[in-house]
Amino acid sequence: MTVTKLAADKASLTIRIKGYDLDMINALRRFCLVEVPVLAIDDVVILENSSLMYDEVLAHRLGLIPIVTPHKYLEGGEDGVQVMLVLDAKAGAVTRTIYSGELVSAEDRDVKPASAEIPIAELAPDQSIKLEAYAKLGRGKVHAKWQATSKAVAKPTPIVTIKNASTAKREQLEGICPVHILASKDSKLVVTNPFECTYCMECEKLDPDSISIQESKNDYIFSLESVGSVDAEDILMAGADIMMKDFKDLHSRVDVI
Repeated sequence: MTVTKLAADKASLTIRIKGYDLDMINALRRFCLVEVPVLAIDDVVILENSSLMYDEVLAHRLGLIPIVTPHKYLEGGEDGVQVMLVLDAKAGAVTRTIYSGELVSAEDRDVKPASAEIPIAELAPDQSIKLEAYAKLGRGKVHAKWQATSKAVAKPTPIVTIKNASTAKREQLEGICPVHILASKDSKLVVTNPFECTYCMECEKLDPDSISIQESKNDYIFSLESVGSVDAEDILMAGADIMMKDFKDLHSRVDVI
């Protein structure tokens, strides 16, 4: 059983997992989607709103802003823990847009919107919005606003085999591949990155005598993307930890029975 990191940054992670069954990989995917706890605005107290936006719409927009969740909440926080953020914005003589960066927390400066450039509302001259927004710790299984990841997918590792590197259809094969993993090198067809294959099978349909696509067994490419609340690698580790704790809890309960 091996795990290999193929690509990683704060926003996304792609790994190759060999030796595990698909049901285990899918369980990990689901835990990353719905069990990793993150902060999201759940309660809003409107103190002043002279804009044209209804209070309910304003609160809904705030709830969809990804909130940075520090490790202390990710690892040891209990569901329902909350941090207050404040928005106090006013337009002067000209119309202006309120952005998420204006939401600030006096309780914990590390808790803030994942992006400072998300539009919240537009204020006409002399209009203002003043409110308290309470970011609560929750999980995606309760509501999508608590999902730490926007994408968590697994696919069998592709095996792209070139059977005839000198095919006359090289240029056509290069052009038909939507992810551009086929290229000509020294007048021969080569595969630049088989892991990017999406199994569209267009190349094999065009020239089955020159190329074939197959799926590896118990060998998967797992990738996820963070919404910004938590780094992608931390989401994977937290999801795996929570899954193992649940398995141990299930095992202990079965032993008791």
